[in-house]
Amino acid sequence: MNEDLVSMIVAVDRYAQKNLSQSRYEHSVRVAEMARELCERFSVDPNLGFLAGIGHDICKAESDVTLLSLTIADGIPLSDIERAKPALLHGRAAAVLLSRDFGVTDECVLNAVRCHTFGDAGLCDLGKIVFVADKIEPGRTGIDPAFREGILQADLVTMTRMVLEDNIRYLEARGKLVSPASLMMLKDLNAKGERR
Repeated sequence: MNEDLVSMIVAVDRYAQKNLSQSRYEHSVRVAEMARELCERFSVDPNLGFLAGIGHDICKAESDVTLLSLTIADGIPLSDIERAKPALLHGRAAAVLLSRDFGVTDECVLNAVRCHTFGDAGLCDLGKIVFVADKIEPGRTGIDPAFREGILQADLVTMTRMVLEDNIRYLEARGKLVSPASLMMLKDLNAKGERR
């Protein structure tokens, strides 16, 4: 493994451990480990999977003001959902922090972290893997074990679509808005599934 990548992972892990609650840090470790395993399965660099997984929630404990000030740097306009609930900006803020403070330059890693909450059309395989790992890591409650097992048996596109559809159903059942990015991702995944 590249020494720069090793030192990035160590630094991000230390930062996560110091700045997150114990339960949020443990979630991040489980996401990182699951992302690494899925990367191995789908021929993506497992170390990049671990880096994106351990870094995906590093801004979860930040204030709304800090999240907003960090996300200004990415130049992406705020969605109505993000404006209404700035806590949803934690992935975008984390991507800015990883780039600015930890020297992460891999666009796939940064997009995986940036988009892990809502997803996005055209995400690279690493982005899909982190999206899935975040939603179904073993510590997540409320997921039927048989459903999780079914997801884990699927190819990457199907796996991502199953997780995304389940997430959309969850939000709609609670009367919450679904991000346009999630809907665009679902359309993109459905088109990929049809081309097979």
